Amino acid sequence: MTHKELVKRARAWLTNNQRCTIVLAELATTYNTETPDAIGFHSSGGTSILVECKTSRADFLADKNKIFRREEERGMGDRRYFLIPAKFVKPEEMPESWGLLEMHDKQVREAKEAPFTAANKNAEIVMLVSVLRRLELSTAVFVRHEEI
Repeated sequence: MTHKELVKRARAWLTNNQRCTIVLAELATTYNTETPDAIGFHSSGGTSILVECKTSRADFLADKNKIFRREEERGMGDRRYFLIPAKFVKPEEMPESWGLLEMHDKQVREAKEAPFTAANKNAEIVMLVSVLRRLELSTAVFVRHEEI
């Protein structure tokens, strides 16, 4: 399974299973170092769910070196998951504050529930503002273009 296919499954899981009202996938922003594979937001309560997709065990193991993994307060997502093809990683190998989603054929299954972790709300707001800037819905959203 490719990374792109896993991201597509993560988006569907956030939308359908988690009932997120806004779901973003692989959206890079200028002011954030983290680019989530998929992140969903609930309109009630403002909670967020991050899904990082890994196609191999080696990819999963390398992820722990990222700055926002070592310093969790810098990371996005009130709940954080890895989505990995089934049997690549055991639930007990997961970082304490992360959940595990496994890809079984065409179905995403939760192998370990993610606990609540305080997210970097500033980074999430930067991402959402970037989305609004890109949308420019003239009747509902007013965007002032900044000179860079």
